[in-house]
Amino acid sequence: MLPEEIEFVKPIFTFIKNPKNMESLKLLFLLPVFLFLIISPGAVASSNWELTPQNPVVGDTMEIKGTGFEGDTAKVLVSFEKDVEVQDGEYEYLLEDVVIPSGFDNSFTVKAVGADDLNVRAKLLLWLTRSAEAKDGTATVSQSNVPPGTYKIRIDGKASGSSVKLKITAMQEIEVDSDGSLSYEYNTKSIPAGGFEVNVEGTKKQIELQPSESLSSETNSSEQNSSEGEVGEITAKIKEEIDNGNISSEENILAESFQNLKSQKIWIAGVLAVLILFVVYLKRKKS
Repeated sequence: MLPEEIEFVKPIFTFIKNPKNMESLKLLFLLPVFLFLIISPGAVASSNWELTPQNPVVGDTMEIKGTGFEGDTAKVLVSFEKDVEVQDGEYEYLLEDVVIPSGFDNSFTVKAVGADDLNVRAKLLLWLTRSAEAKDGTATVSQSNVPPGTYKIRIDGKASGSSVKLKITAMQEIEVDSDGSLSYEYNTKSIPAGGFEVNVEGTKKQIELQPSESLSSETNSSEQNSSEGEVGEITAKIKEEIDNGNISSEENILAESFQNLKSQKIWIAGVLAVLILFVVYLKRKKS
């Protein structure tokens, strides 16, 4: 028995002319995309971080706390800029007590815009130097795998202009906890007052670092206390000379004036004290 002849039917395509049907068709094609975005783990996780204190001053230790991070580590970058004056064709900038914490990968990059060359010298135990010549007016020095420790850093070089803009960036990889949270601390003692940027896995925030008035006042106070202490010792010495009769009546008047003056003008009192003791020394030498 012969098989029946198969008749092929020519397909006919009908275009959807109804606008409502067109909108439904678009939604039908977009639905899988929406479902993919909703189900995708990357779409669910949204990382964010906060900085404390919110208004830091120079010398504060900033603490960064974040949540919603993926992976085992996260990159934290701290960067700032500094305009350095050029004198006699050279520029120089010093950073004291730069703390490099323990981490997976500590690195830094220094760019000198407007310089002829760049030297970055770091001292932990011994001075180590990295140098670079400028290309198109910018010299760049980078170093990775920096050992943790407290460094003294000197940045210098030659320049033809009146100033050089330094762009300094420090990067560290920090550990992310199993729940996606992280915590990081950074000491701002080596950062100059002004604006700087913190970048945690691509999320950037501009921070304004205020100058530390307490540091300058503490310095002035300690210097004043030191001066008063030294003058106090000299005052006691003069009093001893008076009690021993080694100072004449005229010198005694001068010494009393010194003791009354010392609380008002420390530096003038110091000069007078030296003069009085010098007179006593000459009298003893003659005798």
